[in-house]
Amino acid sequence: MNNLKIGFVGGGLINNLGTNSDMQLFFDCIQFYLVPKYPDLRWSLLTDRFYRRYLKLNELEQAATLMRYVEAEFKILDNNAIDINEIKSGKIKSDLDINQKSLFDIFCKYFESFNECIEYVKYYISKYGNEYRYEPVRVAITTIPYLMNYEQIPLSTFDKLNPNEKPIWWTGKIPNID
Repeated sequence: MNNLKIGFVGGGLINNLGTNSDMQLFFDCIQFYLVPKYPDLRWSLLTDRFYRRYLKLNELEQAATLMRYVEAEFKILDNNAIDINEIKSGKIKSDLDINQKSLFDIFCKYFESFNECIEYVKYYISKYGNEYRYEPVRVAITTIPYLMNYEQIPLSTFDKLNPNEKPIWWTGKIPNID
């Protein structure tokens, strides 16, 4: 399971984004650059709910607003805002193009993917209304066949994660489902 890909899923969409280290770096940058700069915003929607669990339907708009803050800040942070030495040396496996100019450019497909997932949910709600069964927007293992098992994990399992527990997508350990 060393070659697992991680991405964003939701609204029936599956977007492969990269390695678990890439995903961790994305959220580390949010934690490091945005949380202290805008302490009054509800960052836990991204840094806990989205990062470790899933976004509830009623959280999507606020999460999208927060992600727009992230996009704006990443556009003004150049690529030396992150330590890329371990990626360059091969110590950390990465699918990121670290030669891009800004953090926004490095993580551009993350923003596109997040927005696509939200748009898919909105589309299905507009098409099916109350008949639409919400498929949560979340970070997930996107490698087949592991994705199939990941999708079977009850949302209550994510809800029960302890505050200091790593996300299931990071560990790659899919719990037994009875």
